[in-house]
Amino acid sequence: MNPIIENDRLMLVPVDLGIIDSLLESDESFHNKYGLINDGGEFLNPSPDYLHKIKNRLVEHPEEYPLAVDQLIVLKETNTVIGTIYYKRLPNHGATEVGYGMSPQYEGHGYMTDALGLLLEFGKKHGVCIVFADTLCSNFKSQNVLERNGFIAYKEDGHTMWFSKMML
Repeated sequence: MNPIIENDRLMLVPVDLGIIDSLLESDESFHNKYGLINDGGEFLNPSPDYLHKIKNRLVEHPEEYPLAVDQLIVLKETNTVIGTIYYKRLPNHGATEVGYGMSPQYEGHGYMTDALGLLLEFGKKHGVCIVFADTLCSNFKSQNVLERNGFIAYKEDGHTMWFSKMML
């Protein structure tokens, strides 16, 4: 298990076949193999069907690893996985989209803001020039995470807001 990038509080660990297999087996297996506590809530307790879908994608598109795969957000102090963050696809002419989710009990500490900053830094080193994101108009926490990382809202339809960030 090698983090792609880290700071003093967090590390981002790319999901690989071994991680998926251990999660399919059990949280205990995941902990025994990687020394991590799975506390990502719904974001790390997906259905076996979803895990198999991710596994198949990794096998069929190995070129996407480690940039366009789910990254586990690990709280270093406790070795606890608190959520995931990811680029939804490899950059197309430098453009891609970001998605993320975190267990609610870890909100309000700046962890997702830090995780997005780390992912953006990693992406910039790998050719990402512009990043898009969308969120519900009612999701002020997600909007704050994006804005704290320099994203600018460019469109809204009353339900969804769209954001972008140029990586200069």
